[in-house]
Amino acid sequence: VAGLSSSTPPPLKWKYKKDDETNGGYSQDILLRLLQKYGDVLNVIVSSKKRGSAVVEYATVRAAELAFKNESGLSGNPLKISWLEGQPEPPSPIHSTGPSGALTNERDYESVVMMRMRQAAERQKLIEQMQREDEEEDARS
Repeated sequence: VAGLSSSTPPPLKWKYKKDDETNGGYSQDILLRLLQKYGDVLNVIVSSKKRGSAVVEYATVRAAELAFKNESGLSGNPLKISWLEGQPEPPSPIHSTGPSGALTNERDYESVVMMRMRQAAERQKLIEQMQREDEEEDARS
């Protein structure tokens, strides 16, 4: 369902040394360059406090799956990519009627809307979790 859903597969994780200013060689620009070859990247958030981790949001589930299966990152410091809440089930195909691309019934439309809402909630939950971890890290230091 290209263009209808977005997917947030990672967190992305990689190794870094405490005194390493380059954060293991990964920056937002480098991650974007590595990941956009699989499809449209909507967002890359590199955690400023929890070094060695980031989150990426793709425009389509397909792009996220391709990155998950194929991206290994920099040769000297591989990326570990995992799904936020288990690998997504492929959505059932949505049938359209004629060139207008209208959905065939309300149930199809409803399921797409519900899927979008779930994904938005998952993204929000992940962003809040990263912010919480950052705040906990601040409190400890």
